[in-house]
Amino acid sequence: MRSTFAGVAAFAATAAAHYNFEALIHNDKVTDPYQFVRQTTNSNSPITDVTSDNFICNQGGLDADIMAKTETQEVAPGDAVGFTINSNLGHPGPLSVYMSKAPEGTDAAAYKGDGDWFKVYELTTSSITAEGLQWATSVGGGINNFTFTLPEDLPAGQYLMRGEHIALHGAQEVGGAQFYIGCAQLTVTGSGAGSPSPTVKIPGVYDGTEDGIVINLYYPAPTSYDAPGPVTWPNACIDHTANYADQTSDGDCTNDDGAGASASTPTTTGSGAGASATGAATPTGAAQSSSRPSATGAAGVSGNAAAAQPTTPASSGDESSCTKKRAARRSAKKGLKLMA
Repeated sequence: MRSTFAGVAAFAATAAAHYNFEALIHNDKVTDPYQFVRQTTNSNSPITDVTSDNFICNQGGLDADIMAKTETQEVAPGDAVGFTINSNLGHPGPLSVYMSKAPEGTDAAAYKGDGDWFKVYELTTSSITAEGLQWATSVGGGINNFTFTLPEDLPAGQYLMRGEHIALHGAQEVGGAQFYIGCAQLTVTGSGAGSPSPTVKIPGVYDGTEDGIVINLYYPAPTSYDAPGPVTWPNACIDHTANYADQTSDGDCTNDDGAGASASTPTTTGSGAGASATGAATPTGAAQSSSRPSATGAAGVSGNAAAAQPTTPASSGDESSCTKKRAARRSAKKGLKLMA
């Protein structure tokens, strides 16, 4: 009976840790749940089949009635956008945002995401220690909202913006990773003339056997991590410090994190002489701000959001420059190693 109760308890704990991308954040304003985000039909369960059409916008995200009732938010290049999470990102793993432009003449509400996708945001580790990978999404028990800046050269049009968090707590074997997905509908205005690249298809972006998807987080403790999928457009930047709805957005390699600190390379430490990358920031879980974004309804960021925010990292001067961030990323991609 003990094993039965233990199994039930483990299942309950796992289910409680599930979550959804519930509401769109636009320039510090939190919209209503599923006003601009396509609602799921699988409660808060993850997707595990990377070849399924459910991998595009979660289960229910391509249902005609759900697409039609979801509103489309007007945004502009340079705006801060993001998602709230209905509980928090309670599992370890990387966070990414992909975008796909609908064909000319097709509204976002009618677009099924069968075109080209490109990655615009990536948030991975906050640090790498002797205990392994420390995740930027896990600060304070799991962040419950995040924002980033839309690229200045983003072409105008109708878009899907797809949030994706890969939960790696059970990813020791193929099929063990869990994918939490949500799609917002956007109209991008302006005169952006960029050519987003590289592009991928979804499904198709992963085959499920990538090193960043099949990984044992616990033993032996990993000493580096590369998220699966393409690099981000336009600056191939990896963020290592989550920013929130009431902060200046970073992670796009053109702005800093609101405190003047670079967030391009996480701290790497060991049990002896630890190596710390330039511009690193290691969140501590302390509250950063007690102010909350305005909300139009029940989608306001939950009360524990402030406790889930990292301490603002100290300024590192000109390390926020785009060139140095890209250089730091290239160095990090070679593999962050623990020093003996």
